[in-house]
Amino acid sequence: MKQKAACVLILLSFIFCILYAKPVEGQSQNNLVINADGTVTPSTAPIQKEGDSYTLTGDVIGSISILKSDLIFNGNGYSLIAIGDLRHGREGLTVGLDAYSSPPVLTGATNVTIKNLNVNGGIFGISFINTTNSTITNNTVTGTGNGYYSIQQQSAGIYLERGNMNVVKGNTISNNYNGIICVETTNNLIVENRIAGCTNPWGSSVGLAFWDAPNNRVYHNNFLYNEVNAYGGVTVGVVGTAPLANNSWSNGFPDGGNYWSDYKTKYPNAAELNGSGIGDVAYQIDANNQDGYPLLEPFNSTLYAIRTSPPKIAISTLADQTYNDSNVPLLFTTNKEIEWAGYSLDGQSNVTLSGNGTLTNVPNGVHTVTVYANDTFGNMGAETFSFAVAVPEVFPVAAVVAVLGMSAVAVGVGLAVYFKRRRR
Repeated sequence: MKQKAACVLILLSFIFCILYAKPVEGQSQNNLVINADGTVTPSTAPIQKEGDSYTLTGDVIGSISILKSDLIFNGNGYSLIAIGDLRHGREGLTVGLDAYSSPPVLTGATNVTIKNLNVNGGIFGISFINTTNSTITNNTVTGTGNGYYSIQQQSAGIYLERGNMNVVKGNTISNNYNGIICVETTNNLIVENRIAGCTNPWGSSVGLAFWDAPNNRVYHNNFLYNEVNAYGGVTVGVVGTAPLANNSWSNGFPDGGNYWSDYKTKYPNAAELNGSGIGDVAYQIDANNQDGYPLLEPFNSTLYAIRTSPPKIAISTLADQTYNDSNVPLLFTTNKEIEWAGYSLDGQSNVTLSGNGTLTNVPNGVHTVTVYANDTFGNMGAETFSFAVAVPEVFPVAAVVAVLGMSAVAVGVGLAVYFKRRRR
């Protein structure tokens, strides 16, 4: 009897779970599709559409496929929790491939932007398939992996296959089997990404790899504690062999290349190059690929913007004022260290300054001064202001006295002549 009662209770509990189980509030459990005509499937998907802009309004469990060109997909800070699906071979967010059709249909896309999305889990995080002139920016991708490692069933946080001229910028790609994988794709820009902690319990992992993918540019990325930071280029199916050159790993000097967390370990004698924050020993990726200007510290976009921007000059001298002195003080400050400063008065040749100075013997009238400042990296700043000089004219007392004296003499002579004639 007790066993029957227990069975009934278990059965009722199971039925209750089926009837009342529901996803966590704010999460949609769907495979969402933005179709080529701009419609969204299913219509209940948590996506707000305004023109060609699609914005998530809640978390998603499943996958998102984008088959339309010319759009902006804004994750709006929400998460896509991807569930592995080896049958379809990809999930997460995919652009340019209808993986859920049977058979999968390659659509391709162009001018697509994916931004502000958090992707967790699955085999692929964000994929561009045969997609061109598109951008992946400011996304976070974590925890992607296929459960095992094989070339035939690859995995990546961000995956580019075919297509060209895409930008992968400012993303955080951490704790994935692999960070970024590029296959048969060219002329892409991979910049300002954080690629960290790529490990795989089943085999080798890589932060960034190119397979049959030359002529790409990679700089200002932070490669942090990956099992292998990068492959410069390998033939598909043969990891670690047949290196390909023709991928650029820096933006030259003084912009620099990438930060490699093992750089100081591999090159303990490397020194800073001319105070630039760049190491003087190239980081060797493979036999044919190297970062010629490796960064000594992790790339920071804010500090970089300050370093590469021209000095800002603040003029302390009162502009648009009238001075009653022909010697006008020239006072200024800059927001960064400078190597040279100078000024030009009324378009004349530059005069070098060793600091604050004085404009001397400035004639009366309105004048224009441009102050120049050049920082240690050759960035030139300039600031122009105007002022007026109106020195009062000094009353000519001596001249007046002389004239009066001469006049008096003339009058005296005239009177003498006059009285002399009168006497006659």
